[in-house]
Amino acid sequence: MAFGGGSGGGVRSDINITPLVDVVLVLLIIFMVMTPTLLKEVDVAVPEKSDVVMAAPSTKNQIVVSINKDGKLAVSGEPTLDSELAVKLHEALAAKEGTKLVFFDIDDDANYGDAVHAMDIARGAGATTLGLMNK
Repeated sequence: MAFGGGSGGGVRSDINITPLVDVVLVLLIIFMVMTPTLLKEVDVAVPEKSDVVMAAPSTKNQIVVSINKDGKLAVSGEPTLDSELAVKLHEALAAKEGTKLVFFDIDDDANYGDAVHAMDIARGAGATTLGLMNK
């Protein structure tokens, strides 16, 4: 509060808040920059690598639909036309007991639309579970 008028050389008791605002803004900017980097860190405990060799599951009695990069289909290694896929899958699934499972071995360069179309046909033929094979 400043009293007095004129040219008195008395003491002014006003608080100068400019340095305070500068410090607070610098701290705000520091916290805004550092907060996203601090939130991204996640501590993960990775288990030790085991030397157990797992045997690959047998696909002899499994139904595997293969799709290559040219869009050609094969059911359990037997080349199949797109129009015959539903009939072959229906026959193969009718012979199976239990879970109606169809695996898909799709080439990395295959057309996505062809793969989804084949999966739709498999669902229509009676498959309840669809599995994707990786290499």
